[in-house]
Amino acid sequence: MKYIEIGFWFLIFFVAFYLKAYTVGGQEMVYLWKLPLLLFLISRVVGQETRYAFLILAYLFAAKNLVNVSFFKFPVDSIINFIKYLTIPLFVHWLYLNINSVGALKRLRLIPVYMAAFFIICNVPYYFGVFSAPVTTMLWMEDTKLDGLIGFLGAPHYTSAVLAVACVVLVDFLVKRRGDLRINLIVIPILLVGVFFLFKTYTRTGWLMFVVGILVLFLRRISFKDLGKIAAVGVVLVIGLSVLFQTNEGFRRRIMDDRAGQEDKSAYETVGSGRLQIAEIYLENLYQSNFVTYLVGMGMEESQRRYEKKDGMPLFAHNGFIQTLVDNGLIGFALYLLFLITLYRAISGSQSSHNQLTVSVFFMFLSCLATQQANYFLVDVFLSIYIGIALIENRINQYVDYKRKSEAYEDLEHTAPAYRR
Repeated sequence: MKYIEIGFWFLIFFVAFYLKAYTVGGQEMVYLWKLPLLLFLISRVVGQETRYAFLILAYLFAAKNLVNVSFFKFPVDSIINFIKYLTIPLFVHWLYLNINSVGALKRLRLIPVYMAAFFIICNVPYYFGVFSAPVTTMLWMEDTKLDGLIGFLGAPHYTSAVLAVACVVLVDFLVKRRGDLRINLIVIPILLVGVFFLFKTYTRTGWLMFVVGILVLFLRRISFKDLGKIAAVGVVLVIGLSVLFQTNEGFRRRIMDDRAGQEDKSAYETVGSGRLQIAEIYLENLYQSNFVTYLVGMGMEESQRRYEKKDGMPLFAHNGFIQTLVDNGLIGFALYLLFLITLYRAISGSQSSHNQLTVSVFFMFLSCLATQQANYFLVDVFLSIYIGIALIENRINQYVDYKRKSEAYEDLEHTAPAYRR
C-alpha cells in the first residue's frame, strides 16, 4: 500500500510539472497550481512570527522587485519576479511554523529524497525520446553538433541544476546511511542514472553545481580518519574526469569552450558562453542610467530590452548577482546580499543532522546563481526544505539541551541540602 501511495503521488507530480511544456498567453500552465500553492502559504504565515533575520530580508527583497523605474511600464514582469522571490521565505516560514512533531519531521526528511528519485526517473522517457524534443543543440562543431538532454523540465540548464541537487541528495542519503540495505539497492542505480543524465545535459552550470555540492558535503567537516576515504574518492574522480576529457570530444569542448567552425552560425547559436561579455553590457547599461535607477534598478524586462538594443537578443545576465544589481539597484542588491549572509549564518550554526547537506545545497544554489540565474523553482524548493529541516532540528536540539540542563540543575538543588547536612 505504501508503494502504491508513492506511485500515486509520483503520477500527480509528473502531470503537474509536465504542464511546464505548455503556455497560455506566454505564461507556463504550471502557474495554475504554483500560484494557488503560494497563496495558500501566504495565508498561513501572514502575521506569524518571523524569528530569523533572513526571512525578514527575503520578504523585503521580494517586495523590492515591485519598486523599479519600469514598474508602470512592465508591471506584470515585476509582479512575477515578486512571486518568484517569495518561494524560499514562504516555504521555510511555513515549514518552521507547522512541523511540530517527531513524525512530521521524519516525513519531511524523506520528502527531498523522494523528490530527487522522482526527478531523475522522470527524465528516462525524455532521454529515450518517448516525449517530444528530447535534446537541444548545446554546441556546434565542424562536422557535427553536441546535443544536450532537455529533460523533464523543458530546458537543459534547469534540468541539469535540479539533477545536480538530486544527485547530491542521494549521495548524502547513501553516505550517511540514512536507509537500510534494501532501500540502498534501489537508490544506487537511480543515483548512477542521475549522474549519467547530468552529464548528458552538457551544461557546465549543472556540472559545477554537482562538484561544489560534493566538495562542501565532504570537506566542510572531516575527521582525520576520513581523509583516506576522501583522498581515494578524489583520485578516482580526477582519473575519471581526466579520461573523459581525453576521450570525449564533446566534454572537452564544453569545458574548454572550443567553438571552432562556428563562424557561419548566428549570434544566438554561439552566445551561450559569452557570460563576461553579457555581464559587461549589463553593467554598462546600468552605468549609463540615472541616479534613481542606480538606487532602485530598471526591472528585468527593461534590462533585457536594453541589452537587446546592443547585442540583438533579449538575454538575461547569466549571473544572478549582476541581474539583481541591474534589476533592483543598489538597494535591492544590498538586501539580497544581506539575505544570503544571514541565511548562511542561520544554517551553518544549526545543530542538525542535515547541517552539512543544507550548507552543501546552499553553495550549489550560489554556484547556480553566479553562473546562470536564480529563480529555478525546484532548486529553491530543495533548498527551502533543507533550511526548514536544519532550523527545526536546531530548535528541537536546543529544547532538549535546555531540558537536560534544567533537570540537572534541579537534581543539584535537591542533593545540595543533603550534602550540607
